[in-house]
Amino acid sequence: MRKLSGFWKCFVTILSIALIIFQLYTAAFGLFPDIVQRSIHLFFILTLCFILKPARKGRTLDKVPVIDVIFMLVAASSTLYMIFSYNKILWDPLQWISPFDAFFAVALVILILEASRRTVGLTFPIMAVIFLIYARFGEYFPGDWGHQNFTFSFIFQTFYHSTNGIWGTMVGISATMLAMFGIFGAVLSATGGSQTFIKIGQKLTGKSVGGPGKVSLISSGLFGMISGSAMANVVATGTFTIPLMKKSKYNNEWSAAISAVGSTGGQIMPPMMGAGAFIMAQLISVPYIKIAVSAIIPALLYYLGAYISVHYISLKQGIRGQDMKEKISFMEYTIIFVPIAVFIFLLVCSYTVTTAAFYATVGAIITCAICYFITSKSLSKAVKDTGKLCFNVSLSGASSILDMAALLGGSQIVISLISMTGFGVKLSNLIVSIGQNHLFLCLILSMVVCIILGMGLPTTAAYVLAAAILAPALISLNMEPLIAHLFVFYFSCLATITPPVCAAVFLASGIAESKWVKTGFLSCFIALPGFVVPYTFVYNKSLLLIGSFGNIITSVITAIIGVLFIGMAIAGYTNKNINAIARLAFVVGGIMLLIPNLMWSIVGLAICVVTFVMNSNMQQILKKRVA
Repeated sequence: MRKLSGFWKCFVTILSIALIIFQLYTAAFGLFPDIVQRSIHLFFILTLCFILKPARKGRTLDKVPVIDVIFMLVAASSTLYMIFSYNKILWDPLQWISPFDAFFAVALVILILEASRRTVGLTFPIMAVIFLIYARFGEYFPGDWGHQNFTFSFIFQTFYHSTNGIWGTMVGISATMLAMFGIFGAVLSATGGSQTFIKIGQKLTGKSVGGPGKVSLISSGLFGMISGSAMANVVATGTFTIPLMKKSKYNNEWSAAISAVGSTGGQIMPPMMGAGAFIMAQLISVPYIKIAVSAIIPALLYYLGAYISVHYISLKQGIRGQDMKEKISFMEYTIIFVPIAVFIFLLVCSYTVTTAAFYATVGAIITCAICYFITSKSLSKAVKDTGKLCFNVSLSGASSILDMAALLGGSQIVISLISMTGFGVKLSNLIVSIGQNHLFLCLILSMVVCIILGMGLPTTAAYVLAAAILAPALISLNMEPLIAHLFVFYFSCLATITPPVCAAVFLASGIAESKWVKTGFLSCFIALPGFVVPYTFVYNKSLLLIGSFGNIITSVITAIIGVLFIGMAIAGYTNKNINAIARLAFVVGGIMLLIPNLMWSIVGLAICVVTFVMNSNMQQILKKRVA
């Protein structure tokens, strides 16, 4: 981000405040027609993007180059022109109205891709060029991959004059729900959310065995729910918790891995989860609260596995808790949890995410104002502090919306081309044919594709593409849409800790000064239950709290026992060291306990118990021989 001053700083400030006011106004009083709402949204996003984000690293960050001013003006003109031409396009969307339409259509596609490049890298521009060639020259592709050629005129008409192109679902979600959630998250962050969550972690587990490691898991999980990004989470909480873990004698790799795993899990942790879960609710037309309820047990198993691993490695290395002197005031609790409670309550009452986030934001501002007044006992100071908070939220909220919108704008273009050419259907058919209608093989292929997509993209973008390409294949195998989307969502999240490209691990390793390869594989081991559970709930919905009460209880209990033994295996310790064979047996038995089949669970439990007893007896025999 450029650090501007003078005119440009004032301009960015005014534009950021205007963006926040626009999003709040439409959330409170109703949306404009789809294309108008999305055009105004993109007007703010693209204008801010070309002012604030340099074309590449190393460029001067204290001024705006002429070329970016030109990009900004063309982007602003392209979006504003659409607003004024809306009525004409509404009556005749597939006819060029003037040469301006042709110019603005091509220019806007290029500028959206350039904005996404500056935000998340080259992935979307490269994919867009590949699919554009595929759309234009479809007849030259062999077999089932071929299709009729689309002219560039038709392609860009579709992009610019309909909600099947630039103004499609992804930009629509950005312009409404995610923008409002970004503002809500900015409020929670501006009121000290990350520090409060760290203090909560310290209060809950700071004095226990391995306290600093457990604090990292809890604080990262809590903050990850509102940040929606594993990388942002590592930076926000890891800069404090990683040095604390190293000081407590965790080695560099364990410190980095714990932070990365905890930060990644925040995106799958109800009640708020990450932005991808809100997009899922829109894509499959399911109330968000249903997704959050279904995700509770898998998320808890993910964190339970990590918690057990941290507990036993701490016992093994003799890492004790610390006397945490930080105290959490009633005001801190109130400022954080009142808005979250309002948000959850409104979701339970079947309000939309946009409406719930709006009232939660208003509730957060009012709560802060009251707390400021109680603390200072001065109305003027309370008003001043509240105004300062609103100003800071406008800047940070606009920045949050900018990153998400640029990402979704680029993904919208790629998804439009995938839909236009039928590529998603063809790839789905290929996956099904390779799996030969065997669900497990199709799941393996889908997991690999999700992880590959997640290598170069943030979780939300990886999920959006995976949902467009992979979810239809899984649904065609008679899987419920909710389960199919949760499956690809989980592995899109886990890509951030899966080598060879694992962004959360890279950041955590940089802070901890650890070897990133070792950290990456250690992160995967710690998060092992998270890699198994999605397969479990595909075959048995009980872990999603769907089914009979008895089946749910049985599945949850066996899964908890399985996670316990897997955690011991990762740490290599119970009440004594575990040899390699015993660790492998614990992993195998633990995974069998996670499988939702009573016979498999009984066999898995038997393996774990026998191994545990044999390992204990072997330790005693060795001690006697040494004596």
